[in-house]
Amino acid sequence: MERKRYKVLEHGALRPGQLGYADVEGLPIALANVDGEIFAFGDACRHEGGPLSEGVLIDDTVTCPWHGWTYAVRTGKSVVPPIGLRIPVYPVYVEEDGVYIEVDWDATS
Repeated sequence: MERKRYKVLEHGALRPGQLGYADVEGLPIALANVDGEIFAFGDACRHEGGPLSEGVLIDDTVTCPWHGWTYAVRTGKSVVPPIGLRIPVYPVYVEEDGVYIEVDWDATS
């Protein structure tokens, strides 16, 4: 396929410290506002697929609500054992009309 940008938020829709969710052509995306900066990452925890967008955001980490697995929202890396697992992260672009993410569909298959 290709890389494609998708509008996922209006400006101000996600306040600092909040998590959000977007469905991008069937791809579940979690969003986090860390001190005014938006991050986008896969919504499914690597453990059992728990919805990270319904988890807890502390500083720049998100904790799965099901079993407590924790990831850095900037890199997608697991920060508690098992260390080294990753969730996908997506580039975020803030433009005049809202917040966009970029999905490389070739990399998601």
